[in-house]
Amino acid sequence: MDNWIQRIFLNIALIASIAVFGFVQAAEEKAPANEPNKIYDPELERQQINEALIDDEDFEVGVFFGSLAIEDFGASELYGIRFNYFINEDFFLQASAGSAKAGLSSAEELFPGNAVISNDKDFQYYDINLGWNILPGEAFWRDDVAINTSFYFVIGAGNTSFLDNKEFTFVYGAGYRALINDWLAFSVDTRNHQFNTEYPVGEVKATHNLEFSFSLSVFF
Repeated sequence: MDNWIQRIFLNIALIASIAVFGFVQAAEEKAPANEPNKIYDPELERQQINEALIDDEDFEVGVFFGSLAIEDFGASELYGIRFNYFINEDFFLQASAGSAKAGLSSAEELFPGNAVISNDKDFQYYDINLGWNILPGEAFWRDDVAINTSFYFVIGAGNTSFLDNKEFTFVYGAGYRALINDWLAFSVDTRNHQFNTEYPVGEVKATHNLEFSFSLSVFF
C-alpha cells in the first residue's frame, strides 16, 4: 500500500517538474533577446570639427593697413608689409615696414603757412620685433568649424623717418591672430612707435605714435 502511494506522489512530482520546465523554456523563447550594444553603445553621431592648423611652415608674410596717430599731427592712413619667422610655438621674429602721410599739425592750423615745418611729411618706419604667443586658443565660426587663434605681445626697435629726420624708435604692442585655414591668417595689431624729437618746442621730447592695423598673411 505504501509503495503504491509513493509511486503516485513520485509520478505527480515528475509531471509537475516537466510542466514547470516546459513553462520556463517557453517563456525564455518568447522573451526578447538582450542587445547590450544598444545599451552601452548608443551610436551617437559624432560632431565633425574642421580645425585650421599651421602645417610645417615657419614663415609668414602679409600686408597690413590701418591708422597711425602721429603725435601733434592727428591720425593718418597707414599701410605696410610684415614678415614673421616662427622660432617655435611660443616665439617669433617679426620685421615690419610701414608708411603714412601726416596731416596738419596744431601749429599749422593756428598759423597757416608756418615755415618751420618741413614740406616732407612722409612718416616711414621699419623695425624688428620679438613676438611672444602668450594666449593660444580657439574660436568657433559655426558649431562645426573651429579656428586656431593666438594673442601675442611684440617688442623691438627700428628707425623712423619723419620731418627730414631719422630717429631711433622703440616699438611695443600686442596683437590677435586667427588662422582661417592652414596657410591663411588674419591679424589685428596695436602698437606704439616711440622716439625723441625736437618738434614743436625746440627741446628734445619723447613722442608716442599709436598704430592700429589689420593684416592678411600667408604661410609658406
